[in-house]
Amino acid sequence: MSKELTIQTNSRVQEPSTRDTENDLEGFFSPRSVAVIGASPKSGNLGGQIIQSLRAHGYKGIVTAVNPRKQGVQPYPAVRSPEELPQGTDLAIAAVKASLVPDLVEPLAKRNIRHLIVISGGFAETGKEGEKLQKKLQEEAKKYGMRVIGPNGLGVFSTPDHFNSFFLSPEEIILPPPGPVAVISQSGAFLSLILRQLAGMNIGVHRAVNFGNRVDVGESELLEVFAKDPAVSVIALYLEGFQDGARFVEIAQNVTQDKPIVIWKGGHADRASKAAKAHSSSLAGSYPVFQAACDKAGLIEVQGFEEFRWALQTLSGQPVPKGEKVLIVSNGGGMGVYLTDLCEREGLRVPQPSEPAQSFLRTKLPHYYSLENPIDLTGSGTNAECVETVEYLMKSGEFDCLLMVLLPGTMGINEEFASLFRKRLQRSFPAIIAAYGGTLFQSLQEQLKENCIPIFPSAEAATSALSILIRRKRILESFKTTDKGRKISPTSTWAATWRKQFAQCPDEMEIKKFLCDRGIPIPSHHHLKSREDLEIAAEKIGFPLVLKAVSPDLQHKTEIQAVRLNITNLNNLTQEWQNMRTTWPESLWIEQQMPPGLDLMVGFTRDPQFGPVLVFGSGGQLVEIYKDVQRLLLPATREELSTLIDRTAAGRIIRGVRGNPSLDRKGLLDFLTETSGLMVQNPEIHSLDFNPVRLYNKHLVVLDAKVRYGTC
Repeated sequence: MSKELTIQTNSRVQEPSTRDTENDLEGFFSPRSVAVIGASPKSGNLGGQIIQSLRAHGYKGIVTAVNPRKQGVQPYPAVRSPEELPQGTDLAIAAVKASLVPDLVEPLAKRNIRHLIVISGGFAETGKEGEKLQKKLQEEAKKYGMRVIGPNGLGVFSTPDHFNSFFLSPEEIILPPPGPVAVISQSGAFLSLILRQLAGMNIGVHRAVNFGNRVDVGESELLEVFAKDPAVSVIALYLEGFQDGARFVEIAQNVTQDKPIVIWKGGHADRASKAAKAHSSSLAGSYPVFQAACDKAGLIEVQGFEEFRWALQTLSGQPVPKGEKVLIVSNGGGMGVYLTDLCEREGLRVPQPSEPAQSFLRTKLPHYYSLENPIDLTGSGTNAECVETVEYLMKSGEFDCLLMVLLPGTMGINEEFASLFRKRLQRSFPAIIAAYGGTLFQSLQEQLKENCIPIFPSAEAATSALSILIRRKRILESFKTTDKGRKISPTSTWAATWRKQFAQCPDEMEIKKFLCDRGIPIPSHHHLKSREDLEIAAEKIGFPLVLKAVSPDLQHKTEIQAVRLNITNLNNLTQEWQNMRTTWPESLWIEQQMPPGLDLMVGFTRDPQFGPVLVFGSGGQLVEIYKDVQRLLLPATREELSTLIDRTAAGRIIRGVRGNPSLDRKGLLDFLTETSGLMVQNPEIHSLDFNPVRLYNKHLVVLDAKVRYGTC
């Protein structure tokens, strides 16, 4: 093979994958015969570059170029049109103008080709005309049963099949060796860069996909495929949006119980939300909702290229620690102190060795070594002393994982450390190592790669990697502590009645009457229709009072001066009523002003990607100032609702602090359970807000309520 056609790769030769007839996507990864439509020998031709990439990658199947002039790309033949393709062609790759792509589907289907990768751009990413082309492609594919990856993407990469659909220059691209990682990327540029970086770190990849505009195959289906693939042990995603967020979370919840999923979300800014303050829609936010999805599904979120590759390097080779007790070892005192700070910042435990363990080590090591964790072997430490100390403490059972950072420039600890360490390390004991200095780093990386021990270039990288490993441990623990019975999400007994009673958006008082009929306390109230109602209301309810305007279209009373608090006498009430009645003559109500309690925000919104979301935390007019808000994707179990409460500062108050009694947690959980089910079971509700809900020792009271339907 000529030098200019060689892709740089560390790949070992493997047999092609066994064809999985139950996997509808397998034809994208292990095709026996490929047609590249639009390929020609012309310089710069994308289709021609794809064929060169296939050849350089060592693809053993049949390759056919398709172009009107029947010009082959050496050493492969060509045909003039899809109708002339040989029978048995498994996969077509389209690298032609976008306007030509939809019309390819029918002739390809007639040749019994059911898998199409569309490299071409010029679809929805370009505007309305491109959107029309993309819709037409989607319709044609559905009509003829064609599975499509793309358009506007790189397509796929499969190490065991020596196959890729990349149009990148063979002289430039570096592909990783075989390994346990599967990568799903919405960005083609990021996928190529990710693969290049993983190759440079010798992190093996099984398969990778860039789906571009995602007209058909997307992240959820690929997640299911990689979950079932025994060759994949870690799944990595770069996404900017979701096809169906609710479906993705449901699938991911099952996958993460067996395989870690690392996700990097592009696009954190929430430009879409224009709702007013103290409303669940604005408090939810697109990126915070995504983070709630990560929590629910057990995803490991990372930020940026470096943390992305650190996570894959660690999770692909290291076991999950049994606990969180970190053993820190270094040959520099200052480094040990710094590592301790980094660990504590990440919420990791750094306990001291027991006195018997320290006493034993003192008999083996010089007296000036620090053995209190961090272990400081000083600049005098040797390879043998370091290995023996680590081995003893690993076997002691007092620690769950090792964080070691070695500094260059000492005679005792050098490149020969790796050959000793690899023989004594327990494979079941997680070890994260950083080494400064090019020679020491490269030596450790080369000698320990067969042990799958990740070597990092800095203390910060190593600590971040260890934190990721601990996060994986916590995710697995959360699944173990939830038994099958408690995974069932409760339904609301209110939902059907709500649907019958409120065909149109109800106002605050209608909602509160609905709650009152179901045993939820609300303040005493009276509708003010005339001046005579003022004295009646004052006598019936008693002071202090709250005067408010009530209407379905009044979503934010405080901002428009539609509520008056602390009305303490009849003269005050009369004056405020006269001031407000000119603006809201038929909509004024008087309410009992409730005594102080803990004000909570209970809000729901329907996220366009993930569906219904609960927003909970400290409430009242200062909810935006407190920023004590947590989010939970629905449906949710009662246990998840309980955990949500505990994650807020308000939750600590509810449990009782500084001698104060606990508040009505059970009543709050009952309320969250019913209202969550109400939101899930009534899809016409766009948002539902109770702010504040005032919580007391033995009950709660709903002080304000509002709802917005998708049509109002």
